[in-house]
Amino acid sequence: MPYSIKPHISYLDKSFKASQTRSYIMAMQINMHGLAFSIYNPDRNKFVGLQHYLFDEKKEPADIPLLFDLILNDYPWFAFPYMDFYCLIQNSFNTLVPLPLFNSQHKNLYLGFNHPFQENHRIIFDELKNTGSANVYYLPNPLAEKVKEFWPNVHIVHYSSALIESLTVNFKNKFDEKSLFLDVHNDSFDLVYFKENRLFYTNNFIFHTKEDFTYFLLSAMEQLSLNPEEVRLLIMGNIDKDNDNYQLICQYIRHVEFIRENKNFFYSYLLDDIRRHKYYTLFNVLQCEL
Repeated sequence: MPYSIKPHISYLDKSFKASQTRSYIMAMQINMHGLAFSIYNPDRNKFVGLQHYLFDEKKEPADIPLLFDLILNDYPWFAFPYMDFYCLIQNSFNTLVPLPLFNSQHKNLYLGFNHPFQENHRIIFDELKNTGSANVYYLPNPLAEKVKEFWPNVHIVHYSSALIESLTVNFKNKFDEKSLFLDVHNDSFDLVYFKENRLFYTNNFIFHTKEDFTYFLLSAMEQLSLNPEEVRLLIMGNIDKDNDNYQLICQYIRHVEFIRENKNFFYSYLLDDIRRHKYYTLFNVLQCEL
């Protein structure tokens, strides 16, 4: 374990004041490859900060609390109290259940049907009001305890809950049946599809090679009866035009575009240097009812 950790990306607007964190909202997304957080000033409706840390190797959940402490060494305001704090847990151990069929007392059964038991984890769920479903998932105990120690007012939600709800809010009554949403991570991707303005399909795929990536994507499209010549693929997350996965996508799918930023927010001029599709869910969780 390193004795220090430096951000891969660090932008703080000149208007950011460490003494005023109680008037800001922080949102953080965490996976075993890294973490990123945004800082939002609601008085100005503006994102005034973004930091992204890449881990030197894939971490275990028990490692994350120490990494928080290392960030705190360089940025004391990291653990200051905030007006609101959202923590997005990004893992593949989740299951979506329609609310009419959901019983919270049986949440372990829903999760156990699709995923192996995870030691030193608790089972919790998010209610997705806009899609009428419950997202049940494993939450690592060490991570949950550390986050609540630093930020007692934290809203812990699964990353996919924030992704689905933000798409539902931003594209309400604008979905067409040729649009497919792809969110790419280090070794997995989320696929979300809406039909008749309702969530119709979502899944997470773990991949090891670019060929895996393309195979899973095209197979899912075939299941959904989406024609690669006609589908409109909106992509976000850890992908750019020089990425191998992007190059393969363009070989098989005609209409590919990066998802656009939410124009309901303002962004510090410093954030003009980043591709905002990479942080779509992180920026948009603030408007979700979770």
